[in-house]
Amino acid sequence: MTEPLPPLGRRHVLAWMTAPLLASGAGEAYAAATPPAVPPVAVAPVPAVPFPDGVTLLVAGPEGGTLCHWGEAVGAALGQALPASPKVRTNCAGGTDGVTGANQFEARVPPDGTTVLLTPGSAALDWLAGDPRTHFDAGRWVPVMAGITSAIVVAQQGILPLKPGRTVRVAASGPVGPQLPAMLAFDGMGVHMVPVFGLIEQDAAIAAFTAGKVDAVLACGTNVPQQVARLRAAGGQPLFCLGGTSGANTPIRDARFGELPTWAELHQSLHGTAPSGPRYDAYRAVAAATQLEFGLVLSQLTSAAMVALWRRAGEQAITTQSVQMLAKSSAVHPLDGVAAAAATASVAADTAALIDLRGWLSNRLNWRPA
Repeated sequence: MTEPLPPLGRRHVLAWMTAPLLASGAGEAYAAATPPAVPPVAVAPVPAVPFPDGVTLLVAGPEGGTLCHWGEAVGAALGQALPASPKVRTNCAGGTDGVTGANQFEARVPPDGTTVLLTPGSAALDWLAGDPRTHFDAGRWVPVMAGITSAIVVAQQGILPLKPGRTVRVAASGPVGPQLPAMLAFDGMGVHMVPVFGLIEQDAAIAAFTAGKVDAVLACGTNVPQQVARLRAAGGQPLFCLGGTSGANTPIRDARFGELPTWAELHQSLHGTAPSGPRYDAYRAVAAATQLEFGLVLSQLTSAAMVALWRRAGEQAITTQSVQMLAKSSAVHPLDGVAAAAATASVAADTAALIDLRGWLSNRLNWRPA
């Protein structure tokens, strides 16, 4: 069911102050020297955080799209898990890249915890690239749940082993798209990376690979194991995975393809050094965005108590049959808690990484924001 967004509201909250706590040693000394003159007054228990009887799930995608299907499944599960089982209104808004919906969330949603955003990783990818359409900061989202996918680079046997200067034609939809981390990775290994643009759908990229028109394809999005199987059948060899990020912010291998090294490991084996610096930080951010099938997030200034209620509900929601069935059918791995926070926070990048990435896009791919 589609409902209108809440009206425009101020994004300001009044700061509240609390008295500073005494250090334990000083507190004991003060208590010993100055005993209380009156008996302590009983303090009433803090009331539970009131939860609204209706909330909005803003889906940053079109009606009937893949993300809208996730919104229906996740919204129903959250409605059962949130306090007092509130009605969850689902509102699908914008195109498949998620930018329009994320902009609406930023501009029109107050941080009161009554509206959550379900956004694809492509919105964060456009933000990282500096797309002028983005009017939000993906680094400030407060994660509740996430769904991640595998991302595997498969190469033609003829370009292996990789050597500096070897030409590698990489299938890509365009300069800024889900294949961006693969282009950054090949360029960072010192090969002559040649992007082949216009291959928007994965079927088109696989067909180009089969016909020998490209040398490498990034299998990404939903149903990656099937994509890899098709590329293997065309003579391809999985080369490396984009990997993931642990709760300690360290790169880890893909759980579905544990035998494949991450790009950092492959770089180490080829050059004897691990990648580092702003370019590597930019790579990790775009790799995380490419693998983020969806992120369920709250506004930055949402109260800690409200965030805790949503996250507790998220823990229950990912265990429901509807969410698990949808995840299994599309090879998406739903996450909650620390894992969801790590996956969502990984799309953020510091200023140095953003400047480096946007400079690389301009100088290497001749791409400039419109």
